[in-house]
Amino acid sequence: MIPGLLRHEAGIEAGDEVVLMTTKGEAIAFAIAQMTTSVMQTCDHGVVAKIKRVVMERDTYPRRWGLGPKALAKKQLVADGLLDKYGRPNENTPQRWKTEYEYYVGNAPREDAMDTSSTTPKTTPSKPKVEVKVEAEEQAEENGEDEEVATPSKKDKKSKKEKKDKKDKKDKKDKKKRSAEEAELGSDSDSKDKKKKK
Repeated sequence: MIPGLLRHEAGIEAGDEVVLMTTKGEAIAFAIAQMTTSVMQTCDHGVVAKIKRVVMERDTYPRRWGLGPKALAKKQLVADGLLDKYGRPNENTPQRWKTEYEYYVGNAPREDAMDTSSTTPKTTPSKPKVEVKVEAEEQAEENGEDEEVATPSKKDKKSKKEKKDKKDKKDKKDKKKRSAEEAELGSDSDSKDKKKKK
């Protein structure tokens, strides 16, 4: 990102392969330039390059990011409730933010979020889900079935997950017990063999 850029060579074009380096001259990563040299000099925010491969050992230096002007503005919008907890636009997001902020790989807005290209909001996907449920109920009534359409709730999912976790823990304990018993049996048989040899 631009706030982390201290120096750069002249003649860099967008799409060129570049090496990211520390101030000590240590290679950090290979990357694809997203800006030209002239743009890097004039911008105060934005992505300079997209990482292709990191060559520096992990945790050589402490991690520090999210301190730039856009990142701080985004954190403030999240705190004020103008963005959701993941930093994606919601119904309260200012139009200016939606048009100016560019989402990069891994942080694209949701499908059901407001469209950034126009002022009219997209329809939320909850309506089609309700329609599908109603259609399924109508089909059940036509077939003479009185059962309601069952949809898994969050509580059901949580209870299933908890049961699975308990089962996994129990299996691990059983394995530990078996391995301990086998180890004891193995040591007992070894000691008996030694006594017989004597």
